[in-house]
Amino acid sequence: MEKIYIVGHKKPDTDSICTPIAYAEYLKQKGKNAVACRTGEINPETKFVLEYFKIKAPELLSDAKGKNIILLDHNAETQSPDNIKEAEIIEVIDHHKVEFEYDKPILFHTEPIGATSSIIAKKYLGDEKAKLTKEIAGILLSSILSDTVVFRSPTATDEDREIAEKLAEIAGIKDLEEFGIKIKKQKASLKGLSAKDIIFSDFKEYKIGEKLVATVQLELCGLEEVEERKQELFKEMEKAAKDRNYDIFILLATDIIKMSSELIFWEKENYIEKVFGKKPENNSIYLEGVISRKKQIIPPLTKFFLKK
Repeated sequence: MEKIYIVGHKKPDTDSICTPIAYAEYLKQKGKNAVACRTGEINPETKFVLEYFKIKAPELLSDAKGKNIILLDHNAETQSPDNIKEAEIIEVIDHHKVEFEYDKPILFHTEPIGATSSIIAKKYLGDEKAKLTKEIAGILLSSILSDTVVFRSPTATDEDREIAEKLAEIAGIKDLEEFGIKIKKQKASLKGLSAKDIIFSDFKEYKIGEKLVATVQLELCGLEEVEERKQELFKEMEKAAKDRNYDIFILLATDIIKMSSELIFWEKENYIEKVFGKKPENNSIYLEGVISRKKQIIPPLTKFFLKK
């Protein structure tokens, strides 16, 4: 039986690590030879979740060439494993905007929902023959809480909450709010990280028309650490942007307590002021109520660049 490698996006977050684990287990129950993989290092938040539920981390997949691949929590080539064009993609499950092209029909499942983990959870919950353990329910729940910022993100839906409540009952989590905040606080600090580590932490690239956009999002309990290191971070972003020929590099520093963000940026031309309608000061703008890169940053950039 051919092996199927299930993998999330580069610079993986909790959803991108936990969904391959959960979906691999689901497919194994269906008799498939499935293995959960990751494309990068595990961040402190995800490490906390895996240790809490006593789950082993997925194996590292450095090259997709010649392998049967299922992509989870992304569909853009820039976020996929290296040499993805030389792999056999057999399925995609995601909750981001569609940027996917492939030369043959495959299973492609995307939903406007807060986390890919919600989609995987629905497979378990809707299948009478599937066994959903406390551990798998726990990591799926954790991913939903993480990706929706404990249901505060505009990407969160009523369905995410309903699914989370069912998972919490199975996982033995009594207080979703308390547990969710505990999860989010695990990576809510920049201490001990170099500027380069920071700008490539929760990092994603987007090809929007002819523009190459780089983004990183930091979720913090207050923005003091970012303010102290703003110039250092900007210089590292500028260097990376010029080395990699980005048209724009955005660092979205999100305060998960105040539910707002400071957007620090480097740009080739005057984009940010036109896109967000705010005059920048020292290459940054403050965005009240903005906490979602997927729903509040990429869509206005896409509308602006594709209209030009």
